[in-house]
Formats: sequence, structure tokens, C-alpha cells
Amino acid sequence: MTPPKNKKAPVDHDDEQTMSDEGVGNLFSGGAPSSNALAGWATPQTSTPAAAPLQPAPVQPHPAPVAPVAVVPSPTRELVEEPPQAVNDADTARPVGFYVSTNVANRFRKLGKQSDLTHTQIVFLAVEAAVEKGLAQVVEDARRAPKFQSKLFAVAPDNTDLRGLGPVQLQYKPTRAQRAVIDGLVAESGLPDHTKFLAIVLDQYLPGRRDA
Repeated sequence: MTPPKNKKAPVDHDDEQTMSDEGVGNLFSGGAPSSNALAGWATPQTSTPAAAPLQPAPVQPHPAPVAPVAVVPSPTRELVEEPPQAVNDADTARPVGFYVSTNVANRFRKLGKQSDLTHTQIVFLAVEAAVEKGLAQVVEDARRAPKFQSKLFAVAPDNTDLRGLGPVQLQYKPTRAQRAVIDGLVAESGLPDHTKFLAIVLDQYLPGRRDA
């Protein structure tokens, strides 16, 4: 019996089920089982990565030169010099020795015992008396007549043979300032040293018989 035209044949449900179960897999796998085809489609293919080529060690760049830091000088502090502390001249007193004849030494000690004067004060009084008389005159009076005399040739004065000189040592204690005054008078008198100056002024100042 021939079916009528334009009338679809009935669908076999078993064939539709078979189509749904097998058709999809056959479309992509060429007839292979559908389970393998789906597994290959869902799971990404992993490949072993190729070893990276060796890279040369990086070259360390030279550090850039550091610009010098400008040092700003600090303002200079002006040093204030403190004035030196005043020194009491009495603290600079030192014993000073000089030599006189035995006669002058005896007269010197005798005056010290008979008066309240110290040895230093006696020396100062003798120097003041010589300044008042005149140093040139005091030196002239202290000179002995030269052993050699000549009317034609000048004879140099002998500063080793003066009245008042001798082997006995005496001492006095001037301060630095006082010693400086006496040193100036020694230079003014023309005598070569401190001892000769004090010997002649003491011989002419002290009470008693002067040296011959």
C-alpha cells in the first residue's frame, strides 16, 4: 500500500535515539566511539615546554658618579682673646747673688743688724744714692789708678780693679720689675755686669771706711 503524497512517514523513535547517541561522535571522530572524542575535546593537550636558551649574565652597569656635595662652611667664630691675668710682681721675686770685698760685706751685714732694713732694701737705697750722685761720677770714684800710665798712649780703663769688688757673696731678692730697673742702670753706667755695679754703689753708700 502506497502512502499518500506529502505525508511524512512516521519517525522511528529508536532511530532518533541512535542518532543522538552516535551521530555527534561520528561527526568529529569519523565513527570512533563518542566517549573518546568528547574526552579529547574537553581535555587540553599539554606539551612539554622547550628548555629556555641560556642567557648571558647581565652586565652590571657602572654606578653613575656621585656629584660632590657642596659643604657650606659654618660661620667662623671670632676668637676672643682673654686678657692675661695680672701677675703680682711680688710673686716674681728671686734671690740674686753678687760679690763684694770683705770690707763691704762686713759693713753691709752690720747695717742690716743695726737697722730694720732687709738686704734688698739696703741695695735699693745704695742704688738710689748712686743715681742722685750721678752714675758717671760714682764709677769714676770707684776706679783705682791704672798700674800702667802713659802720656802718649791711651790706657783703657780696668773694670776688674774697682773699689768694692771682692770674693764674698751677698744676696738680695728683687722682683722681675725691680731687676729690670737695675739692669737698665748697669747698662747706663757702662759697667759690664750686675756684680760690679752693686759692689761700687754699696762701697760708696754704706757707713764706715771705704775700700782704699
